[in-house]
This record gives sequence, C-alpha cells and structure tokens, in this order.
Amino acid sequence: MNTTIELNQATKSQLQTITSISVIIPAYNDETTIGRLVTDVDTLLKNVCNDYEIICVNDGSKDNTLKVLTDLKSTLPKLKVVDHPQNKGFGFTIKELYEIGSKDLIFSLPGDYQYAPKELIPMAKGLQIADLIIGRRVKRNDPPKRRLQSHVYNFMLRTIYGSKYTDVNSIKLFRRAIMETIKLRSTTPFVDAELCIRADKAGFRVVEIPIEHLPRLSQGASGGKFSVIWDTFSDLVKMRRYI
Repeated sequence: MNTTIELNQATKSQLQTITSISVIIPAYNDETTIGRLVTDVDTLLKNVCNDYEIICVNDGSKDNTLKVLTDLKSTLPKLKVVDHPQNKGFGFTIKELYEIGSKDLIFSLPGDYQYAPKELIPMAKGLQIADLIIGRRVKRNDPPKRRLQSHVYNFMLRTIYGSKYTDVNSIKLFRRAIMETIKLRSTTPFVDAELCIRADKAGFRVVEIPIEHLPRLSQGASGGKFSVIWDTFSDLVKMRRYI
C-alpha cells in the first residue's frame, strides 16, 4: 500500500489550528500494522506541524511489535517508545499515554490501524468549536458481538452518567489543558468514558465527528475478553461515586 500522504492547500489551511501535537499509540501484538501506522503518522505531521511527537507504548506484546518500533527509532527522530515487559492492559496503557503526552494537543490511535492517521484532518475541524473531539465510527468494522457490547455499554453510560456521546471508546483529539484540569482514576477501558465525562463536567466542550473505521489487520488488543468486559462494566458502576 502506498503510504504517501499529499495534502492540498485547503486541507493544510484546515490544520492550521495544530501548533503542537502528541500522537499517542498503544500497541499490543501489532507487528503487521504498527510500522506502517507510525510511518504514516510521521508523514502526515511533517506536512502540517513542526512541533510534534509520536509516543508508542508496547504493552507486553508477544510478537515483534517492540522490534519494529525500536528499528523505526533510527529513522524517525520524533518517535518515542515505551515498553511494558508485561501486559498491563489497554486501560492502564491509554491512561499512561493520556498523561505523558506533552504537546498542546493529544491525538490517540490504536496500533492495529483500524483508524487511518488522516482522520486527524476532519477531527481537527472540531477544534474551532470544541476542546475534545471524539471520532464517531459511522460504520464499525467489528464483529456483531463487539458492536452489541458497545451499544449496551454506551446505553449504560447515558443511563448512569447522562452521557450524550455514542462512541466514547473511539479515537480522540483533545487539548492537553483537559489533563491539567481533571484527574483520571480508572485503569480499565472505562478510562475513555471517564475522560469524556470528566471533561464535560469540568466545562470543556466535547463533540463527536464522523470518521471511517477500517477492518482489523492484526491480532490486536483483548477488548473482547470476558475479563476485560467485566472489569470495564464494573468500573462503569463503581466510578459513579467519584464522578
């Protein structure tokens, strides 16, 4: 696949709002996709922003994900790699990434390339009216069981927290000022919902913008495991006392 990214003047103008950005990427068993993803991110950002960093956390992968990232560091000076020798799970890892992103904006992407880096372009438009932009998957390329779990989960968020959002576990673009204002507690995948809910309650503007969702190409994360689902739904209920 051709990874060359060419931006026209109109698109470059739309991305003028990006002065500095941290792209954060959790990776788990993503050796077949992580190299292309990081390279495409770097190519895109070179066109729109001088002040950027790409931070990848290898979360105890059992394949060659860490080697791919380590090899890339020699050619991509903006790339930073953090290694978890043991798998700590998506919630712990994405919370860590939210907290260590140092630039004005933070943009999250999973290592499995189910979201293309170019989704930053439509999401950046949302910075004109909002502080946190959620990429709402118009057509989810996930099995029916995963889609059903997500539907139930988002329904519970609306019921318990009054959440207005329909896809809180998708990718996000937000101002780092949010992380300087709120404190995240969850270390399960509920942390994504917690970020959106706390940001909204703190007075930050949160919107959803439609994006494309691609088929999974790597082994990827373990979000469909019963233990992960149980911990996430348990956190959804338990965290009510803190939010």
